[in-house]
Amino acid sequence: MRAYQFCDAPVRRGFCRMTDPARLILSDLAAEFAETPWFARLGEKPTDADRRSAADYCAKLGFRRTVQVWLHDLGAAEGVLQRGDEMPEWQRAERDAAAALTRAAASALGETAANEAVNRAMLTASDAAMLAARRLFPAQGRSDEALMRVAAGAAARTAGEYALVLLGGADPASHAFVAKQRLFAAGRWPLVTVEDQFALL
Repeated sequence: MRAYQFCDAPVRRGFCRMTDPARLILSDLAAEFAETPWFARLGEKPTDADRRSAADYCAKLGFRRTVQVWLHDLGAAEGVLQRGDEMPEWQRAERDAAAALTRAAASALGETAANEAVNRAMLTASDAAMLAARRLFPAQGRSDEALMRVAAGAAARTAGEYALVLLGGADPASHAFVAKQRLFAAGRWPLVTVEDQFALL
C-alpha cells in the first residue's frame, strides 16, 4: 500500500499545496475500486484468507470472541438483514472508530476537504458496486433493486471508512476498517453482527 505524506498545515481549500494527498488518495482508491471484484464470490466456501480477514476485523474492533457465520445465498442474507437486530455494541464501536478517524482527517486536511474526499470515495465505490450487483444478483435469483442498493450502500460505507483510515493517517495494517475492506475486495459481503455472531456472504 502506498505511503502518503501530509504537509504540516492545510491551505485555503483544505489540500496540501504541493503533495495534495487527498487527491492522490482518491486517485488510488478510484483505481482500486474499479478493479475490486464486488460481490463476485457471494455464497462460496470461505477461504482461509477470508476467515482471517473476518477475524482480523472483529478483533481490531474489539470483539475477539465473535463467531463467523458464512451464509450460502442472497436469500439468507436478506433474511438476516430484515431482522434489524444488529448488536448495539458493534454499531457503537464502528461509530467511535469512524469518529476518531474523521477528527484526524479534518485535522490533517481541513474539514471541508476531508468530507469531500470521503464522499467522493463513497460515490465511486457505490457506483462500481451497484454495477456489479445488477450483473451478479440476478444469477442468484435476486433481481430486487432494493437489495442491490443495500449491498452497494454497504460497500460505499466501508469504502468511506477505508478512505478515512488513509486520510486520517492511521496505520492501515492495524485498523479494523481496512480488514473490512479486504472482505469486499475478496468478493464477499460482510453483513451484520447479531448476538456475537458475524454474518457474512
